[in-house]
Amino acid sequence: MARLISTLGKSPGGIAETLLNLKDGKFVAPFDPSPVKVDELIVVKTKEVQESYYVLKAILLCCSGFTNLKPLELPFDDVTTPDDFVEVRETMRRLLRAGDFLDFTGGRKAISSAAVLAAREVGAHLVSTLISQEEYYVQNKIYNSVKERATRVYKREDCVSLICDLISKDSKTIVFF
Repeated sequence: MARLISTLGKSPGGIAETLLNLKDGKFVAPFDPSPVKVDELIVVKTKEVQESYYVLKAILLCCSGFTNLKPLELPFDDVTTPDDFVEVRETMRRLLRAGDFLDFTGGRKAISSAAVLAAREVGAHLVSTLISQEEYYVQNKIYNSVKERATRVYKREDCVSLICDLISKDSKTIVFF
């Protein structure tokens, strides 16, 4: 079993795409891709993206049935000093283990950068998921139309199909190490 640790920004569908692509073995890697049994998702986030976290929970529940996700909230919304950078890197170093997958696609660049450094130090895999710019714009429109409903999803009966449209069918996941 593997853990996926993901940095969250304002597009939660990317984390769901990474999770599903890893579980289905649909990724490019410097080794033979095979399905990854992800049993835990840890979402590194800031207060600024709390809404995105609730939408992510809805996406995962409604579209995959995955419910084992845990938030790790940073004490600031962005890295604004060298000390903040060190704090993120040290937090991530304590969290990550060899063999984990770090999805650094979402979130603030400095936070993702600190996470990447920590991942390399402990021997975790680096992962990113891409979609086209055109699809990104479509996803943002869908997100804005469904976010209020998605934040009120607590069980599968609360789901609406539009929530699953936040997962791109054309995403490409890359495992770098």
